[in-house]
Amino acid sequence: MAHVMPDLFKIDVKGHAITHARTEMIARGKVVTTDEPPERGGTNLFATPLETMLSSFLGCTNVIANYVAGLLKIDLRGMEFDICGHFDTRGVFGKAEIGTPFPVIELKVILDTDASEEKIAELQRITGEKCPVSVLLRRAGCEIQESWVRK
Repeated sequence: MAHVMPDLFKIDVKGHAITHARTEMIARGKVVTTDEPPERGGTNLFATPLETMLSSFLGCTNVIANYVAGLLKIDLRGMEFDICGHFDTRGVFGKAEIGTPFPVIELKVILDTDASEEKIAELQRITGEKCPVSVLLRRAGCEIQESWVRK
């Protein structure tokens, strides 16, 4: 039986600063910690907040692509991802007014499937339209350069 989601629900996350570089958050009782590398005063024990944001994009892409694959009757046996965000630090450091801190995000998705190129293109398009993280990034002005290929 499929899980029915409400039209609107709240997602609550609480957090506190462990140090100036490390933050611990609690979401649904699960601990998420971010940190910075030593050159930025951290301990390098956890991913940075920006790496975590890009990781969230991959996780969301996985969930939504598998959902969409089911709708399109695509047998999706597995997925691998590679993501690279081009971070424009000028806004953070007051060097320039910028439109978005990530002007380009490169996303590569490798699919284990026998689906046709047309079906893969449809999967890519619909996933980009439905994935909440993708929608947020695109509306924030990020150019998502995508490559979805068969394994």
